[in-house]
Amino acid sequence: MDTLRGGGDEPDGQDRRGGRGGGDRRDGWQPPSEVRNVVRDSTIEYLVQAGYIHGDLVVNLPPPREPVDTAAEELARAVRAQWSAEVAAWELGDIEGPLAVRWLARWGTPATDGAGDRPVRSDRLGDIADTLLGLGTRRLLVLGDPGSGKSTLLAMTVVLLAGRHLGDVTRGVPGDRGVPVPLLLSLESWDAETVGLRDWLIGRLTEDHPGLPRVAGAHPARRLVRDGRVLPVLDGLDELPGHRRAAVVRELNDTARELGFVLASRTQEYRTLALRVAGASDIEALPVGPRDAAVHLLRTADEGRHEQWGPVLDELADHPEGPLGSALSTPLMIWLARRAHRPAHTDPARLADRTRLPTREAVERHLMDTVIPAAFEPRAHDTERLHAPGHWNPARARSWLAFLARELQRRRTGEFAWWRLNRTRAARLLAIPTLVAFCIVLTESVMAAVTRVEDAYSDSPQLDIELFDRNYVFGAAILATGIQLATLQWYGDRFWEPRRRANPFKAGAALRSASRAVSVRRALTSLAILVVPGALLLFLAQGTYHTDAFTAHAVLGYILPSLVMLVIAAPADTVDAATPDALLASERRAALLTLGVVAPLIGLGTGAHSLLTGHGTVDFWVAFAKGMTGAVIVLVVVSPWCLWVASRAWLAVLGRVPWSLMEFLRDAYGGGLLQRYGGTYRFRHLRLQEHLAGPPTAALPAPRRQLSPATGSPEPVIAPGPRQPFTVTGPQRHRQPQPQPQPLRQRQPAAPAPRLADFLDNPPPLHELPGYTVVSNDHEFVVDARDRRLPLGHWPLCGLFMMLAAVRMAASGNWDTAMGWTSVLFWPVFAVCVNVVAFLLPKMHLTLRIDHWGITASKGRRSATYAWQDVLAVRVRQVYVRGRNQRVFGPHVRLRPGTPEPPRMFRGRDGWFLVMALHVREATPPDLAAALTRFSGGRWQG
Repeated sequence: MDTLRGGGDEPDGQDRRGGRGGGDRRDGWQPPSEVRNVVRDSTIEYLVQAGYIHGDLVVNLPPPREPVDTAAEELARAVRAQWSAEVAAWELGDIEGPLAVRWLARWGTPATDGAGDRPVRSDRLGDIADTLLGLGTRRLLVLGDPGSGKSTLLAMTVVLLAGRHLGDVTRGVPGDRGVPVPLLLSLESWDAETVGLRDWLIGRLTEDHPGLPRVAGAHPARRLVRDGRVLPVLDGLDELPGHRRAAVVRELNDTARELGFVLASRTQEYRTLALRVAGASDIEALPVGPRDAAVHLLRTADEGRHEQWGPVLDELADHPEGPLGSALSTPLMIWLARRAHRPAHTDPARLADRTRLPTREAVERHLMDTVIPAAFEPRAHDTERLHAPGHWNPARARSWLAFLARELQRRRTGEFAWWRLNRTRAARLLAIPTLVAFCIVLTESVMAAVTRVEDAYSDSPQLDIELFDRNYVFGAAILATGIQLATLQWYGDRFWEPRRRANPFKAGAALRSASRAVSVRRALTSLAILVVPGALLLFLAQGTYHTDAFTAHAVLGYILPSLVMLVIAAPADTVDAATPDALLASERRAALLTLGVVAPLIGLGTGAHSLLTGHGTVDFWVAFAKGMTGAVIVLVVVSPWCLWVASRAWLAVLGRVPWSLMEFLRDAYGGGLLQRYGGTYRFRHLRLQEHLAGPPTAALPAPRRQLSPATGSPEPVIAPGPRQPFTVTGPQRHRQPQPQPQPLRQRQPAAPAPRLADFLDNPPPLHELPGYTVVSNDHEFVVDARDRRLPLGHWPLCGLFMMLAAVRMAASGNWDTAMGWTSVLFWPVFAVCVNVVAFLLPKMHLTLRIDHWGITASKGRRSATYAWQDVLAVRVRQVYVRGRNQRVFGPHVRLRPGTPEPPRMFRGRDGWFLVMALHVREATPPDLAAALTRFSGGRWQG
């Protein structure tokens, strides 16, 4: 603080006043006419000054910050923290020699002179950021071959831009509010055909960063997007199907130019699109030169191992176009080589062995195989962990990663979410039956225990009726179901979908978060679920013999548990994005609190009902146990954490995953094999996922062992090396020449048996199907068929009713009776009967005609006609008839605005109209796809 005085020439430290007060001026001292205190570069929050004030007091404060600026700063801080951790895990920011990847830049519409076309380097990100921010239209394409460093460039650019927005207080660098806050997002979660870019960004901001400071009482996501304060950085365009890639590019072109973006894609996948991103500059990765790769490998290796890398460096220098030089032309393979040979026991010289690795593909497969043991090398033990990190068997670790990769490939996704583990085939068949069996065992155990207690200690008269004996269990299950449905509706959640929860022990913050997360429509629906049954129960209780008992049951067993459930399930009001471990921990805490608090409250309501109806204390505890058991049955079945535990346990028993799956995934992430995108994991690169999902790499053949001419037994294989001298002494027996053994006939590998999955993913041509007649020529493609109806849309509803019947059977204890199982098995039998009846009905006449004019399709007596001049796009989509999902796929068309719509049965969803339902998978018969390609004029998005 600097103090400036006016009205005198004496220094501040000399006080020439005498006596007390200001009236005694012995030495002619005059008070200063002006005193100014100036605070520079301070972080103080309060400034207190004491003294006599003569005259006016003027305080000049800096202008207050806008709330949207505060929100943008908090968002930038959260983004920088998230992706700085990712960059550190990828080992990109802590190495002495950063790999210099050269990019061919084509800058367009520069705001400043001199932007033009020029080469850029990844180790000089500041130049790329400066040029991007200086463009009139901040649109940038990042192109490159697989493994060329696109995702790495995006992550490091995000950290750089977020740092520029915040500044650096330690170095005195102020933040720049004009720099937008970058948001790195995966395009896999965006359905560009139904949701606009702005709405998607607003939804992701609201979901990933719910605790941002409010602007005018609302979440700032809409304001940040509207004002252009965020810069979406979109990764994974090449990982989408062709029609989704085109939809993304189309939606980006329709977005206002004020909202810039960075889009990454493989070069080949982007070039094959018929569309181009309008007004965008682009940078394309160039292959890494052998010299740059050698320098990087040598700088990042330990000094004591430089000699071991000598053969690799010599191979790169002598044969830059050889297998090793071609393989190490991408940053991904260079990182794999560095990471795989970090352990001291590995020998990088094997990479230069052309006998073992004769091709580029062999080198790449070798690197992707050897990186897994290196990623799980033993590390320092943390006492807070369940076991020491890295103590995983490499062979088993590879099999576990391969299982996860195959599941991701089967579902055609790149994100692994722990709550979707139950979608694997084994878990789908075993997890739900295990939970139902647990509910049955729990119910029967509790009923057996309370029956003994009643017989031994209860003085109240008991009715020997099975239905009355279990009415508290079934009633509590119904109450728990209503509470769970109301909670899900209040927050807009879905069954078995987690979200990060607030700390319920901080009730004020949880209630505030609950009020922010609800909308008017959802709140009214939830209140209807809660209030209507409760009010009906209280209304029916009026005038009855035990009005107080019914009132206590409704308040203690339904209304109070509902309020507690809203607090427990409230979403977290935090700024930083969720992680897989945080999501699992919050769901585990919510599940345990639900079972430990909500279920006892429901049991308390049933116990109060029993006590107030004239029963004794023993019957109160019996009713409490029954009510709590019924609530636990429902809360266990609908809990994502409980389903995760059951699915993981079965997959671990089958050897598909380890028991400590999250620990394993965390170690794989620490080893660089996985990435984290919010609450999900992804493989480090799509190539690694595809490699692990394929068949295991065949081991190199062992040297053929020659048969000994003397004994006919195999001779030992002599390792290559310098020959040792030997001496033969004594008489030698004459050996008769032995006939040379005939080479063994190689057994031809048996043809793999056809699998149902192959048939579903690759349907046969239409002309090979029975009952189908196809006429195809240069002028038309006509399909005439008589096919049977095979409805599938009723199966999910029947499955839901079957699950509810199973819960009711578990609650009522009828699992050992024929009547109980009849109520459960009725629904699948009913679904089968529906299909049988549909199969027995006369065949339906189907026709499809595709020509240069358009498409004509008929189904029975209804038909639809689409002229090419009215069609914008054709693609395969899920079939919806009258709003119901039919569980089949078929070609759909999108019509121009104002075009007359076809009959109702051809109307799909999101502005698409059905042509014909064909298959249970999103696949198209090859002859139909060829016809659409030939006649649609580029509208086919197969």
